[in-house]
Amino acid sequence: MLAVFVAACSSNPHKGFKKTDSDLYYQFHTKNDGVKPEVGKLVSMEMVYSDAKGEVLMDTRLDGGQFVLEFIESEYPGDIYEGIGMMSVGDSASFIMDAEKFFTQTAKMPMMPDFIEAGSSLTFDIKLVNVLTEEEYMEEQMRLAEERMRENEVRAGAEDGLLADYLAANNINVAARESGLIFIEKEKGSGEKVAPGKTVSVHYEGRLLDGTVFDSSIERGEPIEFPIGVGQVIPGWDEGISLMNVGGKAQLIIPSHLAYGERGAGTVVPAYSTLVFDVEVVGVK
Repeated sequence: MLAVFVAACSSNPHKGFKKTDSDLYYQFHTKNDGVKPEVGKLVSMEMVYSDAKGEVLMDTRLDGGQFVLEFIESEYPGDIYEGIGMMSVGDSASFIMDAEKFFTQTAKMPMMPDFIEAGSSLTFDIKLVNVLTEEEYMEEQMRLAEERMRENEVRAGAEDGLLADYLAANNINVAARESGLIFIEKEKGSGEKVAPGKTVSVHYEGRLLDGTVFDSSIERGEPIEFPIGVGQVIPGWDEGISLMNVGGKAQLIIPSHLAYGERGAGTVVPAYSTLVFDVEVVGVK
């Protein structure tokens, strides 16, 4: 599958992009002579795609993995497979293509999502990581699984020691509750008591023991709302927030068995991570 490239002209609506004769706009950020995709093989990619307004619709990097699909012949001129076929392993590039064709022909949806404007485009930012046979892919997945298992065993064995070091370094002498949660009240709330079944509104900042902030409602400027005691949040939150009143502030030190355990959470929270949350209950309803 070869695309015929034509130079961008003065009427090009996408600055910095060139265009193929099939109206696929492309811009390479990194280009080399690596392995090319072949029909029937699997391609693994880091992929981010967004609508014409710049709203990100998918970002594979957030899930800690790569997007893998079988490489096939183009289904129509200017589709995503034409773009991928222009790349080599190690390349990174951006492609702009028709939104309606992508959703209805590539994604096989009966119609475009309501939030996508008719006649608009999508932008795909892609880094081509590898080209593999199915057998090579399965072998790679087994290797990565074994590697993760070894890393997790090390992290599991180190968690208690890392927590002890953190408590000592921060002069924290509060005893853990029976569950293992360490609840440190910073400010007693004078408002309504949090109770199971009620919906609470909470501002928070979450950190790893090394101080890395992995999530913050304060940064977003909007508290999170959730029903307390029904398992919609991690167990350490259900337990810790239920001890508070509206207006109260606390620090929750949550061991991994009350958080994300052996799975972790995407790329931001590794397996067997004790988490530290500064929380404030701003409302109950």
